[in-house]
Amino acid sequence: MKLSFVARLSCFAFLFLTLVPAELAAASRRIVLPEAGHSTRLHGTIRGLNDRKCFLFEGRAGTIVKIELSGPGPLRGVVFFPSGGQDGAPGGVVFDRKLPDSGQYRLEVTESSMGDTWAGNFSVTISVAPLVSTP
Repeated sequence: MKLSFVARLSCFAFLFLTLVPAELAAASRRIVLPEAGHSTRLHGTIRGLNDRKCFLFEGRAGTIVKIELSGPGPLRGVVFFPSGGQDGAPGGVVFDRKLPDSGQYRLEVTESSMGDTWAGNFSVTISVAPLVSTP
């Protein structure tokens, strides 16, 4: 029995949309945000333009988080929100604002296509602003 092109395409799309997020989550490193007023440093390795490292963390809406990348070559960081939005930038400070949602966030670090190709180690510094008490 032969499947029509549309049926094959539908099967492929279904498999892609269900398996890729699961593979990405499995390849992600789960981290814990530091306490308010503190920071933590993470390390990883980029092996070229198509390589990516993912870090998952639970965040609470309103928490002020700053994420900074450093390495010997150009990097890009993107933070994906639980609601489906995202924010990021090439190199340096890639995120510095209040988390818009409560839930699981994903930080994705890649080589930036805006510079020369490179491979090597990088570091991520994640800081959480101190809690501000209101009178």
